[in-house]
Amino acid sequence: MTQQIRQSQFVITYGPGAILEGQAGPRIIPNPEVGLFYQNSGRVPEDFEISDQRMSQGLLQSARIFRLPSNAESGLSNNAPLYRTKPFPNWSLCLGGGHGGDVGILYQGHQCPVCRTQGRRRQESIRFVRACPAGHLDDVFWPSVVHRNAGCNHGDWFRWHGGGGALAQVNIECPECHQRANLGQAYGQTWSCGGRYPEREILGTGPLRPGCTQRAKIIQRQASNLRIPELRTLFTIPPRATRLHNLLQSSPILSVLTGVGPTAITGIAVLRPMLERLAAQRLISQAVVNEILQHDWQDIGEAINDVLRPVNTSFHELLTEEFHQLLHASRHGYPPVRQGRGPASPAIFEVIPATVRVFPFEHGGDIRVTPISRLQTVTVQIGYRREILGAGAGAQAGLTLVSFQDTQNRTWYPGVRFLGEGLFLSFERDNGWHPPFRSSSAAAWSSAGQQAARYPNQLFRAGVPDELSPVFVWWHTFAHLLIRSISIDSGYSSAAIRERVYFEAQPRRARGGVILYATQPGNDGSLGGLIALVPHFDRILARALEMLRFCSNDPLCIENHFAVGRYCGPACYSCLLISETSCEHRNLWLDREVLLD
Repeated sequence: MTQQIRQSQFVITYGPGAILEGQAGPRIIPNPEVGLFYQNSGRVPEDFEISDQRMSQGLLQSARIFRLPSNAESGLSNNAPLYRTKPFPNWSLCLGGGHGGDVGILYQGHQCPVCRTQGRRRQESIRFVRACPAGHLDDVFWPSVVHRNAGCNHGDWFRWHGGGGALAQVNIECPECHQRANLGQAYGQTWSCGGRYPEREILGTGPLRPGCTQRAKIIQRQASNLRIPELRTLFTIPPRATRLHNLLQSSPILSVLTGVGPTAITGIAVLRPMLERLAAQRLISQAVVNEILQHDWQDIGEAINDVLRPVNTSFHELLTEEFHQLLHASRHGYPPVRQGRGPASPAIFEVIPATVRVFPFEHGGDIRVTPISRLQTVTVQIGYRREILGAGAGAQAGLTLVSFQDTQNRTWYPGVRFLGEGLFLSFERDNGWHPPFRSSSAAAWSSAGQQAARYPNQLFRAGVPDELSPVFVWWHTFAHLLIRSISIDSGYSSAAIRERVYFEAQPRRARGGVILYATQPGNDGSLGGLIALVPHFDRILARALEMLRFCSNDPLCIENHFAVGRYCGPACYSCLLISETSCEHRNLWLDREVLLD
């Protein structure tokens, strides 16, 4: 049996280590080298590579990005399995009759050892697993739960008594020694962890348990905190965005260019034999060589200089680079940048100057609204965290990477490209620099910024405490108001629009901006509807300010003042909080008072 998922689901929702609820029971998704690029599969990751220099060299430390192939391009029918999975968990619960009363049987194997019922007509996989904050996942060791070192060696199956609305109503009994354990009590306790990563085990082999010092908890296999993907998203922005740049960024060509250096490549006569040698070695195709050489040398030379220029290696620097490019495009426009062949290929970045509008805001702070008619994002899943609460004092969820190494020791991460549109907003005056704050709420955020050590680093998007600046809080709160206003005023689903908040600080001044975008296929606003709102944005701004001033939870909401050590000021689901898929900051760093003041 096969389960259909999209490329975006593999990166954003699932990925290695995730439990997929398949048609024939739950399955765990193995690492790509186990489930997709296994030996004799006929597939190699470079055939499905996503070339993005800023992401690969900047954030991933020269690792490479692959996308999930489709069945069609692999020459398989729609129902043929492309990515192999493995059953998990391995314990099942038989709820049929024939057990000597209203009793279920908890067992591992292919059939119930009591009634001998096979298939899935009367049995289901157990919905509990064992996990620890270090990222390990395993079956619950039910013999240990039941016996508690009582000396009984029976461990193949147990009787399951009770059920209903509470776990405390379930008791598990050993059929030999009749020792019982209450599931509710076991669920609230911690257990030893075996250090197992089932997604890394070769299919057909037994579990590997090297051990772990963390304590594990019993948790439901469908719990949202069992696996929280860690994603990185960058916009494809000029100048490293054209089709020519994309070809030159392919690993074989970029390696040669880096080894030779830009000064040694003085013209097409020097470049041609280098590319021909790569084609002769079958590292690139002859079509790629011909496509590169059809450009003028001036364009090729500029593109070579661009791709050989050092790439920013921190997320903070890459975000600042995006911010500067968007600020420039908002004032000067940008012609369509295409990543395909010819003028008919879709643009991946375009800003038409005539469509930019400036709207008056309160106290003279005019807002410049820039429609980005074409916008591309590259999203990579670098790992996941298992947020297992109560697993021990001071236990924090560590990052488990989902990368793998191919036969040439090159590191790969799963990723996906999206194409859509966006709206970029910034202050009109003083090139976007924010006017000074003089309110008590802003002073409280500034004080928190001076005590950033009280906040875990993983809460900060780029590893630096930008989020504690009142300017950042201003723009983040403003972005949430706009998303809610667009949803109410224009009918778009708020979950379909995502945000990215920009922040730049200099001595004695700071500025920010926000981009609201829709790029994922099938979402509202990804077909031109979002940028079509620009002529009516005055109405959206007015509604956003109305939502800012009045909350149905007032005065409880507005009296929830920010203080050092907290993550939000006045903010609740009635006024500011939005879907977790739309906010890059987990609905943190919000404060109505910062805007109201």
